[in-house]
Amino acid sequence: MSSDTRWTDVDKMLQPAPKSHEELHERAVQDIAQARFEFPTPELASYRTYVNVPEATLPVTSETGDELKPDIVVVDTPGNILKILAHVETGETVTEETAKETWLPFSKLPEAAFYLYVPVGYGAAAKRICKKLGIDVYGFRTWRYVPQGVEINEISEPPEILHALMPPFARKLMRGQ
Repeated sequence: MSSDTRWTDVDKMLQPAPKSHEELHERAVQDIAQARFEFPTPELASYRTYVNVPEATLPVTSETGDELKPDIVVVDTPGNILKILAHVETGETVTEETAKETWLPFSKLPEAAFYLYVPVGYGAAAKRICKKLGIDVYGFRTWRYVPQGVEINEISEPPEILHALMPPFARKLMRGQ
């Protein structure tokens, strides 16, 4: 970062570090939603993004009737048809317990693409846990903070376009589960 940039955007340079795990999670969710899920767009004018952190604004219901609160929810309006859900983890929460309690129910929501965001350095662990537990994640992404803000990287093979259009049972057949 050049000295010119520092003087033109001093507030970006002076953001305080989060004081707790919850504060880091909340900040990361907000920043990731703004960076990757800023809907509506001209191409997808009927899509809307909702952030369920710190308070739930749009929980979703599983097939079993349980109320789930993914960190980020993207729906197609009218009707709030679920299209995308994303969950953001911090280093402390990339565990098998979190995967069973949180990621697995999200992965079972029909017709929705589930994205998992983990801190840089935790991608291999998250993939290993998902493979072990049979959790179907549409996209794995890592995140970290750099002086310019949040940096997000794709760490999974991009799924084929047809994969997203298939019903969940067909996706599992294609994966050999």
